[in-house]
Amino acid sequence: MQAHMNDYHAALAYLNTFQFHGFRLGLERINDVLEALDNPQKRYPSVHVAGTNGKGSVCATITSILEASGLNCGLYTSPHLYSLCERFRAFGRLISEPELERLIRKIKGLIEDGLELSYFEYTTAIAMNWFAEMEVDVAIFETGLGGRLDATNVIIPQVSVITNIALDHQSFLGETIELIAGEKAGIIKRNVPVVSGVRHEHARPVIRQKAREMCASMWELDRDFSMSKNSRDGFEYTGRSLYLDGINLSMRGRHQAVNSALAVAACERLMESGFPISPECIRTGCGRVTWPCRGEILRGMCTVLLDGAHNADGVTALKRLLQDITGDLRNPAEEHSCLLWACSDEGGDKDFTAMLGMISPHFKEIIITEPPGPRAPVSTESWRNKGIPDNAVLEEDWEKALYRALSGRGPDDFLCIAGSLYLTGRARIRLLKAGFCLSRTD
Repeated sequence: MQAHMNDYHAALAYLNTFQFHGFRLGLERINDVLEALDNPQKRYPSVHVAGTNGKGSVCATITSILEASGLNCGLYTSPHLYSLCERFRAFGRLISEPELERLIRKIKGLIEDGLELSYFEYTTAIAMNWFAEMEVDVAIFETGLGGRLDATNVIIPQVSVITNIALDHQSFLGETIELIAGEKAGIIKRNVPVVSGVRHEHARPVIRQKAREMCASMWELDRDFSMSKNSRDGFEYTGRSLYLDGINLSMRGRHQAVNSALAVAACERLMESGFPISPECIRTGCGRVTWPCRGEILRGMCTVLLDGAHNADGVTALKRLLQDITGDLRNPAEEHSCLLWACSDEGGDKDFTAMLGMISPHFKEIIITEPPGPRAPVSTESWRNKGIPDNAVLEEDWEKALYRALSGRGPDDFLCIAGSLYLTGRARIRLLKAGFCLSRTD
């Protein structure tokens, strides 16, 4: 066992060296490696999901519906919260450490023969190869950055999905909504159906034009399918040929109802091409979705809300969620008592002070820290130079910051941890080990 752990951590350390290669958009490198692996991505049907926010939730919901339909699915998402294994799921389980180690070393051999990869390209090749080995019935891929030049964009899917589009990663994708939409639209393939949740008035025309160019039949939210909330947890879906009401969701927030509607629309398009999906399986799948740190509530010495909101649109959704759950807290007048906040800023283009300004009025106390993980953190020194709210304090060490946020809390207190998935993921592990329990319902 010890030998395995040493081998696994050595393989992981090797893979982590590719983090320093940064973002390297383009398909040449991934195509070369997949060709050397005999193109595993062509051995199973797939679904491709891009967007600014919500794409991971859409992927998780599509997977849950397909698994409820009896299909064995592969799911590739990023980033991971705690363990790299989280990025790779098949047959309802994460990839094991020995399997991951073996695939890291397999692809390492190709690199030693002269091929090149970035970190994300490396993990994408692992996913595509493992899904072929597992003989999945269908694989669901979330883009990492953008779409057009994203490493996942080598697949020809059964259906493409584009969630909302907002300003994010401008230094890589472009400074305007139109340019970013053009990059996301790059996943649209010729004659492949598209489901779009894009609502921005300047992004929608870009998506429509690309779909026309590719002769891709496109369904748009609120034009070709729609959702409406009919209870705190449920929603009603109206599609081209499918109508479902009283769909209960396991994830919180109106934005998750929208994400679920996109997932249902994608599954309706899969039904058109013969996938064995029934209305009952859709209901079951939507009710079973688990997607940690996205509007997730833990209960223990106090109530904790974990949400990885890391850009302006995500913070807007978090504000709505805070309003939704206020009535469920024991002392509504004191509900938003403390915010533990951290940000990453890989491209140097994130307005992190504006994001905090959007959410800070909802809290009596704010603790700002630096997130763990590989992404470039916004340092406490950067926060100090930019200026922080009067009710905020800085604590560089995230573990000390978490301890401080929990100190003196009681059952009527509320703590929100947000701003970085790396922070929320690590905090989640700590809280569960400390005896906090998941709350599946509000």
